[in-house]
Amino acid sequence: MKEFIFYTFEGYTESPTGKVLENLQILGFEKGENENQAFKTLINNNQWIIKSGFNKDKIISKQLAI
Repeated sequence: MKEFIFYTFEGYTESPTGKVLENLQILGFEKGENENQAFKTLINNNQWIIKSGFNKDKIISKQLAI
């Protein structure tokens, strides 16, 4: 199986000093025969992603070289 990382530009992070930082949000890692299968598994196993307001169309994935 192939492993993928899923991330988005949506959202932000706060630094230890309280400064708002724009960055990437890592949503998770998942395995699958292909990107689509891994994405479906990610969403099924992590429903908080959609409930938190992340847009599925803005989620980016990259296959990891392992």
